[in-house]
Amino acid sequence: MEQPPSSPHLRVPLVPFPNEGASPSKRQEDVESAGRYPTFGVQGSEEESTSYQSETGEDHDYLHRPSYHPFSFVSLFSHGHDVKSAGANYVYTREERRRLNDVESIDYLPINSEIYRVWLAKQPHGWVWDRWVMMGGIGFTVGLIGFLLYTLIGIFGAIKYNTVRWLIEHANLFVAWVFNVAYSTALVYLSTWAVVTIAPQAAGAGVAEVTAYLNGCNLPKVFNVKTLWVKFVSCAAAVGSGLPVGPEGPMIHIGAMIGAALSQGQSTSLGFTTGLFKRFQNPKDKRDFVTAGTAVGVAAAFGAPIGGLLFAYEELASFFSQALGWQVFFACMLSVLTEDTLRSAQSAVTQGDFGLFDGEASTIFFEVQTQLANHVAAVGPAVLVGLACGVLGTAFTLLNVKIIRLRDSIIQGRRNWRMGEPMLIIAIFVSLSMLLPLAFPCTPTNCYIKQGDSKPYCPEGTSSNIRRIVEEELPLYTCTKSYDSELPDSSGGNQTRSYNELATLMYVTGEDAIKHLLSRGTHREFGYAALVTMLVVYFLGAVWAAGSAIASGLFVPMLLIGSCIGRIVGLICVDIAASGGHGSPGAPPGVFLPPSPWAWVDPGAFALIGAGAFMGGVTRLTISLAVIMMEVSNDVRMVLPLLVAIIMAKWIADAVSHSLYHSILEVKCVPILHSDTQSRVSLDLIPVHYVMAYPVVTFQERMPLNQIREVLRDTRHNGFPVVRNTPQGQVFVGLVVRDHLMVLLRRALARGTTANLEVTYEDLNHQFVTAAARHLIWEQHMAVLQGRSMEGVPASHNPVLQEVLDLRAYINTSAAAIQESFSVERTYVVFRTLGLRHLVVVDRHNHVKGIVTRKDLLGFRLDEAVEKEKGAATGLVSLSRPTSVASELVQHGNGWHE
Repeated sequence: MEQPPSSPHLRVPLVPFPNEGASPSKRQEDVESAGRYPTFGVQGSEEESTSYQSETGEDHDYLHRPSYHPFSFVSLFSHGHDVKSAGANYVYTREERRRLNDVESIDYLPINSEIYRVWLAKQPHGWVWDRWVMMGGIGFTVGLIGFLLYTLIGIFGAIKYNTVRWLIEHANLFVAWVFNVAYSTALVYLSTWAVVTIAPQAAGAGVAEVTAYLNGCNLPKVFNVKTLWVKFVSCAAAVGSGLPVGPEGPMIHIGAMIGAALSQGQSTSLGFTTGLFKRFQNPKDKRDFVTAGTAVGVAAAFGAPIGGLLFAYEELASFFSQALGWQVFFACMLSVLTEDTLRSAQSAVTQGDFGLFDGEASTIFFEVQTQLANHVAAVGPAVLVGLACGVLGTAFTLLNVKIIRLRDSIIQGRRNWRMGEPMLIIAIFVSLSMLLPLAFPCTPTNCYIKQGDSKPYCPEGTSSNIRRIVEEELPLYTCTKSYDSELPDSSGGNQTRSYNELATLMYVTGEDAIKHLLSRGTHREFGYAALVTMLVVYFLGAVWAAGSAIASGLFVPMLLIGSCIGRIVGLICVDIAASGGHGSPGAPPGVFLPPSPWAWVDPGAFALIGAGAFMGGVTRLTISLAVIMMEVSNDVRMVLPLLVAIIMAKWIADAVSHSLYHSILEVKCVPILHSDTQSRVSLDLIPVHYVMAYPVVTFQERMPLNQIREVLRDTRHNGFPVVRNTPQGQVFVGLVVRDHLMVLLRRALARGTTANLEVTYEDLNHQFVTAAARHLIWEQHMAVLQGRSMEGVPASHNPVLQEVLDLRAYINTSAAAIQESFSVERTYVVFRTLGLRHLVVVDRHNHVKGIVTRKDLLGFRLDEAVEKEKGAATGLVSLSRPTSVASELVQHGNGWHE
């Protein structure tokens, strides 16, 4: 086992990393100084790490740290080239290129060294049952957490709205407003305090962070246990407060965290290990179970097991096999079954019928009970809905990005300001939701329709010129008691009811507002004024709340905004029909009732189409989104116009901007690799040497400790190709990583010799080390690199450093390598398909010529490679020696040493 952190062999004061804060020119000298070591050749470099603290769990808030840009409204709206079509690469500024280095990459496959093979041989091979058990455990756990989360949100919401309604009825509107603001602000304070104080990584939806991890980016503490429970509490409080946010995004993040936690069987934060499922403790299995967790999170959030599977496949997962698909589907199914069963048990307490998945016991959250026949003519209005949703979806994305920049410039880094922002949002939103409806009158109506029925119920004596049919249940709000909301039964009665159009949408939860908008047969329940007002207020509120210091998602706001857009288009269609004198006999003008072939002209039907189209315009989802909308609404008949609207919205939005979550990652400088390259010319025409880093620092199979220490001290690279001397020169045999070298160096110095040095796979990867122990290990690493004294002998004169360390047992002998004749296009495919961190470039004699890392394949680097190739073709760039990515970026002050 490893020497304990308190070993007397090392005195380890906390010291900064050498050359931290050094000028770019100095850093370049440090990299180039590696050439003086005779045992390894200087022929390239590779992916750097700007900090060692990621391995200790130090708080590096990569996605939420301040950028320290001076605030300027002009720079805010011109910075970053956000208006770029999906086919164009994001252009990073010089400062953003520097920040890209703060995020390290991770391999998909484990490092295939000799010690890994020794560990692997001890693990059971060919077992399948334990993987299915783990998938079932993830599904059950996420389903349980989803049930608890929605129950807690329901409790918070019930207290809020029931109390406000009672106060409006028995006191006055001002008292109700005071309580509403105070109660909602208290919940938001709890939500934001937990995020800002305990786990900043829990802020936002978490979908972008999960996407980055599954793409191969290592973001510290994203799957931390502390992040998990803060995400749960903060999301419940934020959604329950009435903010224009939803729980679906956090459920995806929670699912991913559950997948990571259960599969690894340990927690460094809590300092314990179960000792179970050890064979899953490798990067490949961990990422597969995180993929399953994200799919299960979607399934639990929407009650959509098939949609969850497709969502992970389409949007998140970079690796997806057929066997993994079956297992993920099983987990999604079990998650929805768990949540439905628990809801049924909860409903059975008051209503009986345990096991019946219906009504409140069902996870079909926005169930459409009135099915309408489809018609080819519905495609025309669906195109208009898609067009409008594409335009507004693009505006939604761009405004989100701008507000993120504005928040970074003004609020980020100021604790009280970060906490105050969501509290200000809820105070404004609650005030608007209570005051704006006062501008709308109480609208009387006599007729109502039960969802699932095709005919409205009207009391005797109702005029044949019916103007308005509404839902069976509507909130009273401030309408006078003489217009009671008690409904006449179908046998008759002449009682008139009234309702406030805007209050029906704003004075309820976001989910209830969506249900009102999706209601069928209520063509004129909401007028243009109410729909436009709701659209504007919720649009701006959701844009502002997104990304603030609370755990919250945007799926509910996107569905609601899209429903408003679709309902407006549907109302226009009804008015057009009414202007021509069309409609069913006995129905309001322009209204067609089943079995009319024109019954599809229903604003509720177009609200469903708009909900899917707007989400498609923001997220650019297609297949999974269509399935989710069908599962969440139980409406299959409108699938054709829904698909048309989704595709139209995606086309429009793709012409103007990148998707929301990819834009967020670009703004926060997380280097993700997209599924396809984007370039003005075919990258098969560009040789790989235009993107590879050159020269590369290489290691021998056996090296003195002092030379290993000096390389690690003077460079920041995370991987080093290993070469072997042969009559044909130094040939490539594998790759060794920095983290393993640091463990070996520290272990050798603690033992006082390199003789018979044996380090296990578990020790190399710190698999069973607590967070506190990781911190002490990091301090020892710093001491070793700085040459701190050991037992009174300066490290620089320690005789152990003159001993030779045999690295052969720790070399990744399966490290990928490509020929220098490779094109950039095929290099990109190999790198992303295999989930690599380093890709070595060799010549036909297997001599190391360069190395490719994730940041060499980012879109802007590919654009630069195209420009260099054009320059070479015109004689402006020399082809005799490829330009080093590292040297070029260092010269520009970006701090890259690749």
